[in-house]
Amino acid sequence: MRKLKIGFIGCGGIALAHAERLSSLNNVELTAFSDIQAERAKGLAAKYGGEAYLSWREMLKREQLDAVFICLPPFAHEDEVEVAAEKGIHVYIEKPIALDMAKSWSMVRAVEKHGVKSQVGYQMRFSPAAERVKALIDSGAVGRIGLATGSYWCRFIRTDWWIDRSKSGGQIVEQATHLYDILRWLCGDARTVFAFMDRLFWNIDGMSIEDTSGVLIRFKSGAIGLVSSTIGAVPDRWWFKWSIVGSDATLVSDSPEELTVYYASSKPARVETFREQGRDLMLMAEMDFINAILEDRPTRIPIVEGAKTLQLTLAAVKSAEIGRPVDVEYLTEYKPPVSGA
Repeated sequence: MRKLKIGFIGCGGIALAHAERLSSLNNVELTAFSDIQAERAKGLAAKYGGEAYLSWREMLKREQLDAVFICLPPFAHEDEVEVAAEKGIHVYIEKPIALDMAKSWSMVRAVEKHGVKSQVGYQMRFSPAAERVKALIDSGAVGRIGLATGSYWCRFIRTDWWIDRSKSGGQIVEQATHLYDILRWLCGDARTVFAFMDRLFWNIDGMSIEDTSGVLIRFKSGAIGLVSSTIGAVPDRWWFKWSIVGSDATLVSDSPEELTVYYASSKPARVETFREQGRDLMLMAEMDFINAILEDRPTRIPIVEGAKTLQLTLAAVKSAEIGRPVDVEYLTEYKPPVSGA
């Protein structure tokens, strides 16, 4: 069996999660690790084998890699994707892929020009509820979608780069982006957004991100979306909920593992419930990427999808900043403000 040689750019917490899962696969070999904190790279190399590097450029120069996992915070991206793609190295990159559209489109162009596979870490697309709804929508069972709603609520705070908008992009861009990506996947691309956001719960020195937001979306299909996000909800609870109203069915997911479908064709509405637990969504996204390379097929979440979801979330931030609707497609080089909610 052919084993793909894997390298890591960035060896923080998310890299640890990926390495642990990848090490369980028979068709990969963890070959090299790079991080500006040498101890991190050396730690992973000691645990999984391979070489440790302080410079990712040196790693890509010396190692014969098949794929690289880019596990950097959004502000730390340089030209890793472009350099890897030029060398024919396939790319798995964590979300958000960048903090401005000029950078993200540069990544997309490099991947497409050099024909390498890419995957963005939007693993919620592998959740049981999302997969089931996608199949129902594609089959025509839902009919025309008219309304989509979503909630990403938690009580979460960090006091590092995450609370600095110039480094993370804010909750919508860095965290709730998973929800925006799911709604894009199921309902299609957005045309216009109108957003409000504020800091109403947290008062921390250096904090410039929002802790509460509400976003109205007009999809290209004509459907309307409503998304709310907050990091001010109760501790130890994470709400990741969404609902879709179609002409022939209404779909309600109160967690990634469960779905209720109400069919409009009967009175009272016929109801189906679906629940599946135990999926490792990150592992599924990794395996899809690895198998796409080995089988020479598309991945579920190529880098262009990461760019489009980033474009939607940045448009929401821009709308809240200027106080009026923003056309998503015309947002090309916007960067989030350094301060202010």
